[in-house]
Amino acid sequence: MRVSIRLSTACLLGWIFGHLSLWFWSTLPPSELTIGCALLALVVLCFQPKRLLAGCAALSLGILCATQAARLQLDTRIPTACEGQLLTVNGVIVGLPEPAEPLGVRFRFQPDYVQSNPTECLHKEALWQLSWRADAMPLPGERWRIQVKLKRPHGLQNPGGFDVERWHHAEGVSATGWLRDGQRLARATPSIDLWRWQIRQRLLAEFPLQQDAAGTVLALLTGDRVGISPSAWERYARTGVTHLVAISGVHITLVAWLSGYLFQSLWRRTPTAAKYCSALRLGGLVGWLVAAAYVLLAGAEVPAQRTLFMLAVILLMRWLPGQFSGPQIWMTALAVVLLWDPLAVHSVGLWLSFGAVGLLMAAGMPLGEEGGWRAALRAQWLATWGLLPLSIAIFGRVSWVSFPVNLIAIPLITFAVVPLSMLGLVCWPWPSLMAACWGLSVLLMQQLINVLDWAAALPGAWQSFALPSGSAWGLALVMMLVLMPRAMPGRLWLIFPLAWVVWPQLLPTTGAVRMTLLDVGQGLSVVLQTRHHQLLYDTGPSFGPIADAGSRVILPALREARITSLDRLIFSHDDLDHTGGGASVLAALPVKQVLGVWPLALDAPARHTPCRAGQRWFWDGVQFDVLWPYPESTVAGDNNQSCVLRVQAGKHVVLIMGDIEAVAELQLVAETPVQHLRADLLVLGHHGSKTSSTATLLDAVQPKEVIAAVGYRNRFKHPAKAVLHRLQERGIHGWRSDATGALQYDVVPAQPWPDVQRWRVQQAHYWLWPEHSAAGRASLGALHVFP
Repeated sequence: MRVSIRLSTACLLGWIFGHLSLWFWSTLPPSELTIGCALLALVVLCFQPKRLLAGCAALSLGILCATQAARLQLDTRIPTACEGQLLTVNGVIVGLPEPAEPLGVRFRFQPDYVQSNPTECLHKEALWQLSWRADAMPLPGERWRIQVKLKRPHGLQNPGGFDVERWHHAEGVSATGWLRDGQRLARATPSIDLWRWQIRQRLLAEFPLQQDAAGTVLALLTGDRVGISPSAWERYARTGVTHLVAISGVHITLVAWLSGYLFQSLWRRTPTAAKYCSALRLGGLVGWLVAAAYVLLAGAEVPAQRTLFMLAVILLMRWLPGQFSGPQIWMTALAVVLLWDPLAVHSVGLWLSFGAVGLLMAAGMPLGEEGGWRAALRAQWLATWGLLPLSIAIFGRVSWVSFPVNLIAIPLITFAVVPLSMLGLVCWPWPSLMAACWGLSVLLMQQLINVLDWAAALPGAWQSFALPSGSAWGLALVMMLVLMPRAMPGRLWLIFPLAWVVWPQLLPTTGAVRMTLLDVGQGLSVVLQTRHHQLLYDTGPSFGPIADAGSRVILPALREARITSLDRLIFSHDDLDHTGGGASVLAALPVKQVLGVWPLALDAPARHTPCRAGQRWFWDGVQFDVLWPYPESTVAGDNNQSCVLRVQAGKHVVLIMGDIEAVAELQLVAETPVQHLRADLLVLGHHGSKTSSTATLLDAVQPKEVIAAVGYRNRFKHPAKAVLHRLQERGIHGWRSDATGALQYDVVPAQPWPDVQRWRVQQAHYWLWPEHSAAGRASLGALHVFP
């Protein structure tokens, strides 16, 4: 018996780690190799049933299953030849459409017929993420004929940033695009998604003056978070209650546990009933059934399905004869979930769900644990500290009021808000009763919001915390060791992962400068670090009313570099692709000086100094010069007033041109000493537009390398062919940020010109563009380097 348990444990570990290997493949291994290794391991296992061989066989099978699932999903991506083509497609609306800011709608579309090139541009399992700037709102399950232009899933790649391509891969999205036109072919048939959409319309319309409370109730009821405003998310993050509305798996688990616990308490009070069936087993079944009903109501989305499946495995193992340890149950549940959905390893929600289940089991679910309010307090204590690493990694802050606030929020939401909102659904045929139940639920949620506002305003209630993304794993290990029972060995090992978390960032040496050009899409943002100073040149574009490059790209990258303040912020000129993230940066970080223009889109101008040629300063042995604009310059156009910055570390020079165009370039060359224009690295003006980077400028600068800061498949077609031709004629090579991700140079005076660190190469993963195929790998150089 003991041998079989050891073998099963080894198999479970091997299977789990085989799937986890997906995180580390830069390219997927050949199918023949994985199949051969799996068969060989199984053959050997048949003759030598030992624990190590069992683990190796399960590891090979896990790698085979995971890589095949990943390869099948990548194969659904549209071919490169189909990008940008206007396609006429028939298909079905999947899931819940969402309003897009400032106008239009976003939805997922499952195509089944393309009128042109059906074998090339359509895969039978394709799923497209589409946007449409129209007043029409497609409904779940409707059939439409659309005209659409598509592109492969592509996201910005930066230190500390969110990996959109990994998220699309895990979600099964094979293309994104914009609709040109659409025609409804068939109306939706009754379905759960259609009912969820109707719930959204009625609930949000019923409480127009309490949108945050109503939106949160809607999220708790159906998993639809479209009604939660950015300010509400900020409030929840500052008070540490985002897990109640952000991750459905945690709440489903909590509902199942509390439902089961309440039923156990009632069942034990009936002596005759307890003789026929164990209260623990029956309570687990009741909890799972309640969770299943909740998952159906929430639309049975993939994360919720995974959580429900996980709870089912735990319940089944409790009903089976014999005693199973907590780790065995936990590993079996995780192994079965990965069998059901191998790409779930890329989901943060999966690991948060399993972490929460482990914490709740330790707090009250296993046999022998105390019940009542002690179990609730212990569960909340473990959840607060156990989920701390994820909160810091996602939100970049620590909420010190989280524990007491959650003691109020969790029971109020679980025992009052959610039951009342569900009771309102039961009263759907009677609108007045439904409105009364929902009204009381929204009222309670509004009172909780008032408490959260008060708690968030307390002195020291929350604190920003700069934590590099990699060290989040170290902090998670620290918290795990801290929460271990005191009698268990291993707590002294705490010092090793803690050193990983607090170890200082390596800074440039005196006289050196680190330049990071961030991948912000069609815009520009450059971070310059010396030994003790930090400068940010431009803040990238705005992505809409509620998002910009400052919050999505720049601040995470600065947290990754542990930069908590800026000595200087330069706004080169007032274009939204250069100043769109300024508000987020100024709100989040102290900035000692602003140089350049003050963007009109920001609030009342703060103290700032215009850029003027001749401005110079020295930081830690590095020289900074503003070369343009000249005070007496009469060149017209906002672009031509861009601040041109020259950075010199020893003999190495970096030149950042902003958006100046040909007229300004010619005057700059004519009036600037040639030795001041020579540069090793040139950030092309105006993103490589044909109106910039003239032959005269290139001959004067004579760069070794150039960079074009551009967005993927941008509508301006930057960098222009004419510019690429000029560079090719002069033998100048360069990089484009949409293909490389963030670019980083560590320029040291006494050393040769450094090799660039390209984020898509440094953090190479199989799901990142260029594609995983051999053709994609062969074209990697041509895609990343020009000419």
